[in-house]
Amino acid sequence: MTNTSQNDTFDYAKEIWSVADLIRGPIKTSDYNKVILPFTMLRRLECALEPTREAVLNAIEEHESEWGRESDNYCAFSKKAFYNTTNFRLNSLGSTDTLDALMSYIDGFSDNARAIMKRFKMEDICKTLDEHGMLYLVCGKFAAFDLSPETVSDREMSNIYEHLIQKFGESIAENAEDFMTPKDVVRLAVGMIFANDDELMTSDSGIVRTLYDPTMGTGGFISDALDQLEEWHKDKKMIAPAVIVPYGQEVEPESWAMGKAAMLLRNVSDKESDVYDQTKDLSAHIEYGNTLNDDKFEYDKFDYILSNPPYGKEWRPEQPDVLAEARLGFSGRFGAGLPAVDDGSMLFLQHVVSKMKSAEDGGSKAGIVLSASPLFTGDAGSGPSNIRRWLFKKDVIDCIVKLPESIFFRTSINTYLWILNSAKPEGRKGMIQLIDASDKRASLRKNQGNKRFEIGESDRQWIIDTYINGHDHGNSVLVPYETFMYRKVTTQRPLRAILKLSEDNISTFIDSKALMNLSEANKKILRDFFIEFDKTTLLFEAADSVIKTAREGMEKPGIPPAVMATAMRLSCIEKGENYPIVYNNNGAIMADPDLKDTENIPFGIPFEDYLASEVLPYAPETWIDETVLDKGPLADGKVGVVGTNISFNKFFYHYEEPRKPEEIAKEIMDLETGLEEFMKGFLL
Repeated sequence: MTNTSQNDTFDYAKEIWSVADLIRGPIKTSDYNKVILPFTMLRRLECALEPTREAVLNAIEEHESEWGRESDNYCAFSKKAFYNTTNFRLNSLGSTDTLDALMSYIDGFSDNARAIMKRFKMEDICKTLDEHGMLYLVCGKFAAFDLSPETVSDREMSNIYEHLIQKFGESIAENAEDFMTPKDVVRLAVGMIFANDDELMTSDSGIVRTLYDPTMGTGGFISDALDQLEEWHKDKKMIAPAVIVPYGQEVEPESWAMGKAAMLLRNVSDKESDVYDQTKDLSAHIEYGNTLNDDKFEYDKFDYILSNPPYGKEWRPEQPDVLAEARLGFSGRFGAGLPAVDDGSMLFLQHVVSKMKSAEDGGSKAGIVLSASPLFTGDAGSGPSNIRRWLFKKDVIDCIVKLPESIFFRTSINTYLWILNSAKPEGRKGMIQLIDASDKRASLRKNQGNKRFEIGESDRQWIIDTYINGHDHGNSVLVPYETFMYRKVTTQRPLRAILKLSEDNISTFIDSKALMNLSEANKKILRDFFIEFDKTTLLFEAADSVIKTAREGMEKPGIPPAVMATAMRLSCIEKGENYPIVYNNNGAIMADPDLKDTENIPFGIPFEDYLASEVLPYAPETWIDETVLDKGPLADGKVGVVGTNISFNKFFYHYEEPRKPEEIAKEIMDLETGLEEFMKGFLL
């Protein structure tokens, strides 16, 4: 097979993916990735180690008795953060016992590289290939690809991985790309959290910053952040430029393995690095596990955080552990509230905030990509509403960007980039910026799944500049967070009713469940009483006195008068706006439960003013029920339950005038005429 040019990474991916044609049959289509991805990774590791292989083997021969076969000391000889202690290569495994040789080869890697290969679970798939006499052939095919650092740079290798993932996703039409954030979105998020950080860009004093991704997938966010920093430092001839130490966690095994490998292989093509940089293991803090119930960095805080949690992923499997932590209140990560179990986005949002440093400790910035639901889902007092309220109180929401539609591979839903900052500058404290970038997009020449658009360089810079400058130009607003808060107050209206003593109502009353223990003799007395009663209507409050009189002829009724009076009211009530207002025994107006309602009153508007303008003109007898108070973990005990709702439409709604009926009618007629002409030509 002819190797493709080092500058044509898409061809590399195409050539590598062509191995799938070779394994079709013994390997299911859905399992192609279990062959293509790990063998690509293995070949890259092999090529990176090739120049120093002999040096490592010589070191083992000389120092094995002292160091053993596994020691970080060998990195000094491999000049990488990993090594291999065997003399195997993919092209030297042998045509017999190939599987045993391959497993020995993998076991000979240092523990950091070996953990990656083991997570791919290669042994089972390689057994299948071996049983069909194909393993040796597959190893030979991959050995023919020159993936050496001299031929393929780190960035080009990253592009190859992305193309392979996309190819796999297209081949099975499933969610293979769900864990991969498109590069244009990644670069925007990185650019926004690094915005205004002059120290990171220009410092030459050896400062160290940490970057964390709790849902890292294949590590795109981290890789691009490191790329951005290198681009800033390029050609500046710094002695001790700023350094970012990456941290990450991922639950999907194959994507974890690729992400960890990307960090392990980081800078293997950087010929200008000294030995220390070449042997620095950037994968050391890339952990495998579920962030929601197995936080690998429980006590850590980070300078920067980037995340793209899965959209609409239910957290039922993690529910017991999440509920247990939520019971800890604000001592845990989920004290503000819990979202619906079918979408864990706001759990990840709380987790990200829990990893941010306080302003006193220098603060942190975070970027998290979410669907629309975290903006508005949940009524006042619900978990999602309380989570937003908590974020407002902590004053960490700096900016939210509405991204264009159809920029992700597997979904075309609306997405939003939240920028969080725990140390806002003075002019942005208590404020939230909204940026409508929904039209900042360029069409792709060829769709990639659901991805039809991308955020180009100029559009990305427009968004970042708008964020930095806080512009208010029709596509951006900077407003106090109270703008998105309201109090949900309960309103009541008076009960206006009488008692109507019809034959049917009296029968319903006597046969009601409340009177089921009344003897038949007493029921007859009660029925006869109402037959002789000379009124057909009564004031609602008269039920007590009527029942008292009716009971005088009964023998041991056994049911309290108040119970009987209540049953009579329920059976005989008739409401009407012209009937008198009903009062209770204390002289207070009784509320009509059927007219109970709620009003969402924005913060800053007095209740009385709101009622006067929005309610009383239509329902003049309405009053606010002051017994319904604020509730939840942040309750202030005041009247009305605090709610939150972040609305982009409030600021950026664009009215589109409906098309004129005559235009639509003409279009339909033209279509019908065209269809008629087509049918004539087809049939005649």
